[in-house]
Amino acid sequence: MAWSSSQRKKRFNPGWAKIRAKILERDGHSCRWPVMDEFGLYHPCGAYANQVDHKQRDPVHDDDSSSNLWSLCDYHHAQKTWRESAEAKEKYRKRREDNEWYSHPAFGH
Repeated sequence: MAWSSSQRKKRFNPGWAKIRAKILERDGHSCRWPVMDEFGLYHPCGAYANQVDHKQRDPVHDDDSSSNLWSLCDYHHAQKTWRESAEAKEKYRKRREDNEWYSHPAFGH
């Protein structure tokens, strides 16, 4: 789904703009995505962040607690969103296939 047709903004909780600004300020507008250095140690990406993202997604109501929010750069936000979208599509595909399989006339449904 293109962002231009996304219904995502309808899900924003009241006060989201203030929460978003607070998280960006807390993180210093620095991407918090963990990246591995040449020694195998993880540290935050550190690139300029202008996105605030939910670490854990809820299909009904987003948890806007500060512990569930982090600042991300455009690149890492896009990567995370793509991965979540791919996982959701795969889950939907499997559920659809299971429903088609079990609704086959041979199963008497």
